[in-house]
Amino acid sequence: MSVNVAKLTETLRKALSSRPPYLSGTCPVPADGFDLYYGRGDDARGLNSQIDLSKATSAQLQKLSASCQPATFGVNQEDVMDEAYRKACKMDVSNFASKFAVEKSGIMDHVQDELVDESGKVRVELYKLNVYGQDSFFKAHKDTPRGADMFGSLVIVFPCEHVGGALLLRHEGKEWSFDAASELAKCTEPSIGYVAFYSDVEHEVALVTSGYRVTLTYNLYYAADTPEPSIAIRQFASEGEATFKVSVLELLDDPTVLPAGGIIGFGLQHEYPVNDQTTLIDMVNHLKGGDALVKRACDQLSLKFSLMFAYKDKRGDRVDHSIFSPVYIDLSEHREVANLKRELLDCGGMAVRDALSGDLCEDDSEYDPYWQVAGEDEKPMAIYWVNKPTANASVKCIYMAYGNEASLSHYYAKVSLCVFVGPAGSRAQDREM
Repeated sequence: MSVNVAKLTETLRKALSSRPPYLSGTCPVPADGFDLYYGRGDDARGLNSQIDLSKATSAQLQKLSASCQPATFGVNQEDVMDEAYRKACKMDVSNFASKFAVEKSGIMDHVQDELVDESGKVRVELYKLNVYGQDSFFKAHKDTPRGADMFGSLVIVFPCEHVGGALLLRHEGKEWSFDAASELAKCTEPSIGYVAFYSDVEHEVALVTSGYRVTLTYNLYYAADTPEPSIAIRQFASEGEATFKVSVLELLDDPTVLPAGGIIGFGLQHEYPVNDQTTLIDMVNHLKGGDALVKRACDQLSLKFSLMFAYKDKRGDRVDHSIFSPVYIDLSEHREVANLKRELLDCGGMAVRDALSGDLCEDDSEYDPYWQVAGEDEKPMAIYWVNKPTANASVKCIYMAYGNEASLSHYYAKVSLCVFVGPAGSRAQDREM
């Protein structure tokens, strides 16, 4: 790899990871927005208790906590209660009513601007109330996907006095923290704290050392009537996106990159909910963060691209090539790897090899044996990875995943975006004109 190509590749990688996968802040709320009405599920009197969460006493918060149930979490498609992993209380939406109006707060405008393509629309759905008392916490987990259209979560933190309970977020080797208690202490008028993040971002609630951390959690969905982006009027939203576009063009102009043509590969940074009905055509307009940046750049440059699931092909200790497929297949159901390979190729898959090393990924040791497919020789297409898939970037079988709730219908997988280019000097032959 030439020095110029290495620099261009690094520029592209930095552009993809420059935007954090979350947003946070505080927001003033009208006085009645702190009112919460609640009751126990087995109480025939209904929502007979009321609390003002802007000035609640410790006794009132203790009563609210006592009206909740112990919070569970999802492991291997089962709801589990284990206070060594999660110690908190929850209340289902049928047992409370909040006068906080998230749609009128301005928070959803912030979500729209930071987490969603400008052409998309967002639907917000109240999910749970949680109370974290002293010594409560929730260890690292990812939110359970509840459908292909779910992309994130929004957490509202009320100004109930507490210490600790910061939300820690981790993604692609980076970590961020939002300490709502500290941020709310700076506010000069009654406010709530809020944090929204993509659902595949790992997060945890740090130990609450005193007081009560009271939150509302909302699920964020793409609205059903979300239109496809208009390429004609779409403008790059930042200097970073413009730099990305220029760097892609310069990479394609370098004759040492895929001199005979092939694929420019982007291992997407985020995970997406999938099941056996998933179609990548539908997913392409619902990409997140830096993944959406790649798609927008390809659209503007009229580059032909596809989303693909990556499956690894191993023979003995030597990696020969790998298979990209537009179709998701649950690998846990396959024991005959040769038949799996043929099935992948028959449904539109293609064999690929790394243009530099012949490998799909850098760390072979992390792959589950189910990724290993073998069989007839196929002439692989060369791929130049701008950023290789991480060790867990291929489709994931369900084996062990901590979430906030058990899931049966969807689970997370990573995909790759493949840009198809012609040979040096005539790249445009494979562009969509």
